[in-house]
This record gives sequence, C-alpha cells and structure tokens, in this order.
Amino acid sequence: MLSRRCLIEDLDVEQWKRLAALGLAQAKVRALYVVHEAGRVVRCYDSVAGEQSPPFEAVQDAQAQADELLAQRKAAGVEKVWVLDMEAYRAGVGMTQAALDPQAAITVQLACEWDQRWLGGACAVAPKTDFLYFGLPWGRLERFAAKMLPASCTFVLGVFDGDALWATCFVQFQDGVIVALSTSAALADEDVRDMVGLDQHPFLLASVANRYHRPAFGWFCRRPDFEAYMTAPTVADKDMIFQKALMAGRANFDFNILLDRGLTVLGPINPGEAAVAGTDREANPRTKTPDAAENP
Repeated sequence: MLSRRCLIEDLDVEQWKRLAALGLAQAKVRALYVVHEAGRVVRCYDSVAGEQSPPFEAVQDAQAQADELLAQRKAAGVEKVWVLDMEAYRAGVGMTQAALDPQAAITVQLACEWDQRWLGGACAVAPKTDFLYFGLPWGRLERFAAKMLPASCTFVLGVFDGDALWATCFVQFQDGVIVALSTSAALADEDVRDMVGLDQHPFLLASVANRYHRPAFGWFCRRPDFEAYMTAPTVADKDMIFQKALMAGRANFDFNILLDRGLTVLGPINPGEAAVAGTDREANPRTKTPDAAENP
C-alpha cells in the first residue's frame, strides 16, 4: 500500500521520533541465530552474548527446533530464535526480487520477500509471526484497506499522554495506495491546542477530514496501550492489547463523514469543557447534529 513516492510533510519532529522509535523497537529484541548449510550447523550467534556453541549438530525440522530452542533459552532473556540455511535463503529471496514489479508499492515487495523466507525450509523463526512493518501487521491492514475503505480517505492516529497529544500520524490514501504521511503540524495551532484529552478525539478526526477534504477514520488511544501494541511480538498479542483497550474505554476506533454537520461558522469548532467532561455529543447543543436537535 505504501507508494514508492509517498509524500512526507508537516512533521512534528518529536512526535515522528517517538513513532519511529516504537516502530523499530522490535529490531532490538534479543535474538539467537542458528546458521546451517543443508542441515549441518555451522554457527550460533546471540545478539547480546555473541558467539555460542551450536545447540545441536544438525537441523532436521527447522521450525520445531526453533520453537524448542526458544523455550529453552527464554528464561535467559532470548526473545526470538532464527534457524537459517543462508544459501537457500539467498537463492530464494534473489528469485523473488528478480520477479518483482519495480513499480509495485514498497510494502508489496517487502511482503513478497517475507513470504519467500518460509518456502523450502530456508528459514524458520520462533515465535512465528505475520509480516510486521514498523510494528504493524501489514497483511491485516492491507485486507482492511481493500475491503472496508473508500479508495481515497485519511487514517488518523492520535496517542494521548494524559490530556496532551503525545503522537499523531495522518495517512492519506489515494486509489487504495498510501500517498502521503503527516502529523498534527498540518493543522492550525489553535485547533491542536484545544484538543485536550482522549474524549476530544472526534474533533481531531473532524479537523483532519476537513484539512484534507477526504473521509477520515482513526484510532485514538493512551500512550501505554499504544506502546504495548507497537512492541508486541505477534499479531495475536497485538489483537489482545487492542481489544482490551477498546473494551476498557481507554481507546476508540472511529469513523467520520467528510464534514461534521455539528460544526458551523457561528459556533466554536471545539466545545471545550463539555467534551473534556465526557458529555455525550448529542446532549451538547454545540455538537449534536441537526436531526438530533430537531428530534431530541
């Protein structure tokens, strides 16, 4: 989905650093690598402790041995185990790269390379997971975009640390492809300043929809849940964190139309205290829609 010419603009540098650090956090886990040549183990390397004695002489079932080795070394701090036949891996990935369409989206190419790793026993990893791109389950996101989203829209991420916006990311889709990334720096200062607390996420969503003139949807959550989600090692772990945060009222996944009918030139864009206090939008004369106002 990520265009090769994706525009990146209007960045809040501190927010972008926070997102990048979490996206790369999975690369910092302690891993154990077992390298073999057609089954004969030639090297074992721990990303923290360095060179290790081979845990076994031969690879017979790479996935089963990776799972077993992880269970044995987990107490010592090892979080991931790879078992690789490097020659088979290089050959398989080389063939995949040669067959790729150079005009395809970056993430399409990376996903194809990821799928190739598991073919022919060239590579095994424990715990086994789907393709993650900067901490995100890309296959699931791609299916959601293809089946659920209009061709052109904007995804809005809003992460709150207490009442303050800790990180944001606005992702613009055009014809099903991500063409631009930005942050809250794209909005007017007064709009961002008035968004205090997670309860005001509808106004962040509406502001972004109006800024880019596209329908918008988004995930709004608290910092601890977002950090836990981004660093969770598997898609199943991410699902559990996401659902628990929603059910506990610490997060929202919300959609909006292009323009919020409750926003008018004669009233404030942000209802302020009512939203902070959690007052229902339809109970607030500043935010309830015309239909609700006529039929309370």
